[in-house]
This record gives sequence, structure tokens and C-alpha cells, in this order.
Amino acid sequence: MSELRRTVVSRRVRAAVPGVLLALVVAFAGCAKKSGDGSPTILTVGSRTVSQADFEAYAKDPQVAQPYMSLPDSVAKRALLDDILGYELLAEAAHRQGLEDSAYAAIEETLMPRLLPDALYEAKVGKLVKVSEDEAKLFDEQQTHEYQLGLLMTTEPAPMATLLQRLDQGEDFAEVARTGSQDPGTAQSGGRIPGWILLGQLPPGVEPAVRKLEKGQRTAPIAQRTGTYVFQVFDVRPRENVTPFEQRKDDVMRSLEARKRGAIVDDYLLGLRQSHRLAIEGAGWDVINTKFLGLNDSLAYVAVTDPKAAGLTEQDLAAPVATWRDHKYTVADLLRDLGKADPMERPALTRTDLVRMFVEGHAMNEVLVAEAKTQGLADSPEVDRQVKRAQTAYLVNRYLEKNLAGSSLGTPTPAELDSVTDALVRGMGGAGGGPIPKFAQLPPVIQQQIVQDWQNRKRQALLKAEVERLKAEIKPVVNEKVFAPMPWPGATAGA
Repeated sequence: MSELRRTVVSRRVRAAVPGVLLALVVAFAGCAKKSGDGSPTILTVGSRTVSQADFEAYAKDPQVAQPYMSLPDSVAKRALLDDILGYELLAEAAHRQGLEDSAYAAIEETLMPRLLPDALYEAKVGKLVKVSEDEAKLFDEQQTHEYQLGLLMTTEPAPMATLLQRLDQGEDFAEVARTGSQDPGTAQSGGRIPGWILLGQLPPGVEPAVRKLEKGQRTAPIAQRTGTYVFQVFDVRPRENVTPFEQRKDDVMRSLEARKRGAIVDDYLLGLRQSHRLAIEGAGWDVINTKFLGLNDSLAYVAVTDPKAAGLTEQDLAAPVATWRDHKYTVADLLRDLGKADPMERPALTRTDLVRMFVEGHAMNEVLVAEAKTQGLADSPEVDRQVKRAQTAYLVNRYLEKNLAGSSLGTPTPAELDSVTDALVRGMGGAGGGPIPKFAQLPPVIQQQIVQDWQNRKRQALLKAEVERLKAEIKPVVNEKVFAPMPWPGATAGA
């Protein structure tokens, strides 16, 4: 239930600087021109600089460091710097060609709703939760039984009372869940949570209520930040054939840490919701219920893409569906966000409860952004670094589109294709002692893969040649007095 990290917050923007320069230019990465972190500059590329803190942030990111992990520390450090240098050369060249257009200028505004909630999470939760091995062992020892559970959930307390009344009158739990539960993950399966679970997998506020139940019993309504819940015990059994704790230690510690984080997040979000007076209500719900929900897919799509064509007036679009402090989230905001949402995350437009949850998620995200700004996180070095990385990635891709996209790769000669085939086969361990086949002897699907590999190598060669040309033109400077004594801050294979 770590919603601040997993549901409300968009996915963390990740840097990616692989060892192969060609892969680097399509990754979402870059370095800060001015990081604002106060650390020494280790690289100057024209108007752009890379600080020691920028470099360390790259090296500590697992996704970035992965290609360098098998290298000795000194080699890894220099290889990463070389790749960053090449990337910055491309960005500086784009800057000199004036490729910073309106889309470039909008990057910061576009990213802030994604970056700031994540920064708030790191400040309030990410660094606060620690789990010791002894604590994890005690937690694991308390998980003595496994349960098969059913779940009913409603976003408001009143509908839950109706569902419980149906159960008291003898109606089947699965039917009540299918027709009345508002939990999107279990309602259609009759409320059943898949498999056998341990109580430690439940939120801390739920576990005590379930622990005292026997087979066939259910909890009273449990109020959580996301709604009202009732759990039914379908079956319970002793936990058997458990792998020794030492073999599961890391998994148990991660599970307990995630559980603690979830509890902190729920408390924090509940406090924010109360302090910002967030309410998922307003005249816009009448508009949604009468003019939008229940439409077939084609008409609903029209309402999202062209609300006026679907019969929504200016007054309809301005009606609020959520309010907090001096802000409101309107029908127009909802339709905009539905249109931009990933199809897998878009709620079923026939379900009021799911649309309400969608509204709450977006409203809470705006609350989180406002809170992060209030706490000065918009000006933090890490947020600044992520914005600059995105801007750098944009410049690099713009430069390549303008200057290298039309470069001809040519056609590989038979000798080149045989050479690539030989290298690939040897790289995979050879041909089992037999002769290495020629390109013409391979199946068509393998031939296609080899041609693609040749093209990738050719693109990489063109890119490296361009970087070398820019290096001679721009003349980047490495501050060896700072860089040389720096320890490698990333992980290595032998660490």
C-alpha cells in the first residue's frame, strides 16, 4: 500500500549511461550544467559542467553502473567519465546549434509532477526505515499460519453497511464481492485474494483483526486511508516446510521494510489529505454520472478527446470533482488526465468507484507537488539533476536527428557479414569444437539478426567518430586534480 511511491507517484526518472555510447544516446540521461550541489567540477564541456556529485549520482545508480560492474574500480571510473564526456559533447553541440526549442523549455514543467512526489517520498520515508536482522527474524517467527482470504472494499463507509447486510441475509460472499466490492484487484474474482498468504503481508492496521479469526469468520469494517475493508477467512492452516530463515533473510528483511514504509506512507498521506482538506466531491460528479459514465467505449472516447462534441458545456467542464484548500480538480481536468493515461491504468468508465479512485490519485499527486514545493524540494540538487538529465537527453537526440540521422550505413560485404558471424559465435562460446559457419549458411532469422548487429556497430562507429570530431572542436577539460584521487563510488562485481 505504498501509494506515495507506487500508485500516486509516477515512476522515478532513471538515468542510464551504458558502456556502449550508442545506447547512451537513446537513454534518459544527462548531467547538470549547474548542479547547485557545491561540489567541485570534474568536467567542463564548453558551457556545460559536470560536478563530482553529478558523477557520483551516476555511479551509484544501479541501472547506470551495471555495465561497469565487472571492471576494476579505476577502469570503471574512467570508462564512465569517458561516456559522460561523449554525451555532454553531443549536448553542447546541440546547444551551439540553437536546438533548445519550446519543447526543451517545457521539460522542467512537465517533469515536476513526477519528480517532486518522489523527492518528497525520499525526504519523508525513503531514508527513515531500517530493519535489523533480529527484527526480521522475530517478525518471521510470528508468521505461524497461512490464510486464504476474501476481501470486500468500498471507498466510503455507507456502501459497506449494505454489503454486510447482504451477507447477514445469507447471500454468497463471492456474489456480494462481484456486485458490490469496489476493490479493482479482487472484485471480479469474487473477492478472493489469490493463494495462501501470511498475515505479515497485510497492512499493520489489518493484521490484528484477521489474526483472531477462525475459518468462516470475517472482520468488522476496518477503516484505512484508501477506504473501508472487510476480510473473510476462507481457510487457515499451519505454516509448514519453511525454508530456514538464513536462506530467506534478505527477502524477509525487504518485506518487513516495505511493510513499514507502507504504514508510514499511509499515515503521511492521511495527514496531508486532512491538512489540505482534500474532498472527492462537487457538482462535477452529477455531470460525470449523467453525461459520461455508462457511455459505450466509442462515445466515452469522444467525451475524452472532444468534450464539446459529446455535449459537455463550459459549465459542465468547469464543475469540480475534487477540492483542496484554494484548488479544485474539474471535469475538464479529469477528461484531460484520462486522455493522457496509459490504457492499462485508465479506469473502466462504467465504474464510478474506479473513476473516483483515479480522481483521488491525481488530486493527491497535486497535493504532494504543492507540499514538496512548500518544503523547497523543487530547488534540491537531486531534482535539479534529474531535470537537467532530461534536458540533456532531449538535446542529444535533437542533435543526432539533425546531424546523423541521414548518414548512410551502406551495405555490408559478404566478408563483413562473415566477420560479424565469427565474432558472435565466438562470443557465445564457439561452435562446440566444429567449424564456425559462414553467414550464407545460417537460417534467415539469424541472418537478419547479424545484419542488425552490423548496422548497430556501424552506427556506433559513426557516433564515436562524431564524438571525436566534437572533442577536437570543443576541447573538453577534465579536472584531474579532483577526478584522479576520487574513489569509484559505484558497485563492482567483487564488492
